[in-house]
Amino acid sequence: MKTPPFVWSGRVLSGVVAAFLGLDAALKLAGRPDLLQAGIALEAPPILLGAALLGATLLYALPRTAVLGTLALSLALSGSIAAQASAGDASRLLFAVYVAVLMWIGLILRKPGLGPILLRAVR
Repeated sequence: MKTPPFVWSGRVLSGVVAAFLGLDAALKLAGRPDLLQAGIALEAPPILLGAALLGATLLYALPRTAVLGTLALSLALSGSIAAQASAGDASRLLFAVYVAVLMWIGLILRKPGLGPILLRAVR
């Protein structure tokens, strides 16, 4: 069976998002000093944030748990958006929004049956 081109586009887009979020999680787990300051501002240890982000990214990357991973990453990114909004940093706020939108687009493209289900849920 031939895979449609939009499914491959979704896989590539999801791979790029997963690679970016995986790198972000690895940097948090490595304990970079600038990320340590960001974790103190959020009153959460960066290692805990990195582990949660890495777990959610792995869930997103696996086909069977992609929807659960997308929901978990949406929560993580919304927390990032809220923190950046309270700090007044619009550029980082928009970057988190862009990553979240690309993440959802990648999921919908690689799982074609999910689009109509989400549209029915919104109505």
